[in-house]
Amino acid sequence: MNTVERQKKIVEILSLLHEGGSFEEAKRLFNESFEGVDVTEITAAEKALLASGLDPSEIQRLCNVHAAVFKGAINEIHRSNYEHEQPGHPIHTLKLENKIIQSLLDDEIMWVFEKMAAGDWSYRERLLKALEELLTIDIHYQRKETLIFSYMEKYGISAPPKVMWGVDDSIRSAIKEVISYLSSEKAAINPLREKLETVQKEIEEMIFKEEEIMTPMTLDTFTLDDWEKIAHDSKDIGYAFIPEPLPWKASASARKSEEEREPQRLAAIKQAQENTAAIAGSIDVETAEQNANEEYFDWQKAQSEATVVLPTGTLQLAELTALFQVLPVDLTFVDKNDRVRFFSEGKSRVFPRTTSVIGREVVNCHPPKSMHIVQQILDDFRTNVREQADFWIDMRGRKIYIRYFALKNEANEYLGCLEVTQDITEIQTIEGQNRLLDNESNN
Repeated sequence: MNTVERQKKIVEILSLLHEGGSFEEAKRLFNESFEGVDVTEITAAEKALLASGLDPSEIQRLCNVHAAVFKGAINEIHRSNYEHEQPGHPIHTLKLENKIIQSLLDDEIMWVFEKMAAGDWSYRERLLKALEELLTIDIHYQRKETLIFSYMEKYGISAPPKVMWGVDDSIRSAIKEVISYLSSEKAAINPLREKLETVQKEIEEMIFKEEEIMTPMTLDTFTLDDWEKIAHDSKDIGYAFIPEPLPWKASASARKSEEEREPQRLAAIKQAQENTAAIAGSIDVETAEQNANEEYFDWQKAQSEATVVLPTGTLQLAELTALFQVLPVDLTFVDKNDRVRFFSEGKSRVFPRTTSVIGREVVNCHPPKSMHIVQQILDDFRTNVREQADFWIDMRGRKIYIRYFALKNEANEYLGCLEVTQDITEIQTIEGQNRLLDNESNN
């Protein structure tokens, strides 16, 4: 079968599942038609289903089934170096965390649960503590969503991040739900077993997707420079279950090997785009790749004078940088094309930001369940329906105030959106007055 025929067959198999067909029938059709399948073919088929109007949550709901259908048949990718096996490489870190996550599930959470199932409820607090520790998986997912997904999008791989992020959110919610249930007086063994087994299954399936689908895809398309930037920016987000890894830099031999396999890397990028194009229609691959690189990294080449002249005064660039660092709010600027162009570097940002976000479509910086809300706000700003949107949430015992403002020029033309985020927990407790003169005696 050629590329188009293979894609049509994969879409046919996935469509069968989404229309209520049996897993066994889908597996039989796959085994009859394929000896192996590339991860790019799977993701291109899922993207085609999204393009046909399928609800993303439906793919999210069945993506574990997708993975099971293709499990064992995903082609190995031959690489010229194995830098990802070195400590400190983002993939090595990801897999190390996954090993600890699996151990926590098997050797602590499920083991303790079986003690409770045998009648010893004195283990309840230990199980609660283990589940609360499992919530640290949020950092593992944040690093993937903020960094790896950004670079996947850079190379035109957009469907897997959207689906995986949705599943990540489901896992976060499932862990919180089982903690809440176990903390209640109504907790019983059978419902608890069902909830724990759901958490275990979802996490294990995500480990499979990260290591057997996402990892080979990214190792085939990312450059060593990409991985070095991801490793550097990972420190801003943190690590789950492990201390900060050793610093990693690509070796000289790896650099040489990369030069030699650059044609294969470009071919892998092109293949991923062609697999999608086989269903979605033809695209100019070279133009798409060039635009992606320009959109994401043009800001790094921008030149600036030392003095910034503004309508109300002047600032040295160093002064402006310092000003943004001490503002009691976090700022993010999204341009008129809905791409992130700037964020302020406060000492304790509410939400982590890394330079990999520059040039990324802002909707892709949010979980799938809130993408449509963000897009609606931007569309309303662009069409003058509204000029501001305010939200506030509770997060880790803090009250977070999030505000969006439409930016316009003197001709009322839309320039973009400013996001302002502030931790207002202490502000809410302010009472009375604390005047400047009241502090005179302290000087």
